[in-house]
Amino acid sequence: MGKIVAAAVVSHQPGIMLPSAMRLELYGGTDTSLIAGFEEMRRELDRAAPDTFIIFDTHWFTTINHILAGAAHYKGLYTSEELPEFLSDFPYDYPGAPELAATIAKAGAADGIRVLNYDKTNIPLHYPTINLVHYLRRNEKILSIGTCQAAQCHNFLDMGRAIAEGIAQTDCRVALLAAGGMSHSFEPMDTMLAHMAPDPGLVASAEAREMDIEVLKRWADGDHAGVIALYPKYRQLNPEGFFGHYLMMVGALGGPRCMAPGRRMSEYENAAGTGQVHVWFDVAA
Repeated sequence: MGKIVAAAVVSHQPGIMLPSAMRLELYGGTDTSLIAGFEEMRRELDRAAPDTFIIFDTHWFTTINHILAGAAHYKGLYTSEELPEFLSDFPYDYPGAPELAATIAKAGAADGIRVLNYDKTNIPLHYPTINLVHYLRRNEKILSIGTCQAAQCHNFLDMGRAIAEGIAQTDCRVALLAAGGMSHSFEPMDTMLAHMAPDPGLVASAEAREMDIEVLKRWADGDHAGVIALYPKYRQLNPEGFFGHYLMMVGALGGPRCMAPGRRMSEYENAAGTGQVHVWFDVAA
């Protein structure tokens, strides 16, 4: 019987892929804490010993269905269409998790959830997946899942439940990695470069920053029911990917019944006006 052995909300902000000297120049001499956070997270992953990562990708937007990247292998050169100056011709080469993808799709369909397993390699990849694979993968298989832009809170939670059901029907040991930020409003183009440093005071608005901090407090307490209840208000502050990465992850952990406490593995930071953090959830609790 398969098992979820780890879960985390993980920042993928593109600056992490720059050389350290370029980051320091971009950030005005103060580097991001996210890099060290990846090292701490990898140590926890070593303890949990997953054989598969499910990555909820907040840049892969779907429209009608939840979609799984279910091919057996992915290999190529990645260039970001958004920020080629940050990430271009980057090599990737990793195994997929086709059996798990097919099982999740079947479990979702049985529950009346609109889910599609796309098992060809020609689907575009996105840097939330690429960046997490770069920093966190050792030998694990990778299953990326898109973010349906038409989904509401209950749709994301339902998809998470189907993911858990699918995992249980396999022998996989799975780490759920919700690849995305918190509040996600960018600074205007004219002022953005003056707001790149990690200082959380540079997050786009005081309201967004305060809501991010409220969510972080609830995560620390294991109050996922409270975070889900806050979702309508939080959605108005534009969390990345409609917060679908978190909602699918927590849906797989039991939705509002989940009480896994969260531990920060980075500082809460700014990136061009957006809120960024790594948070590890103790699924054993």
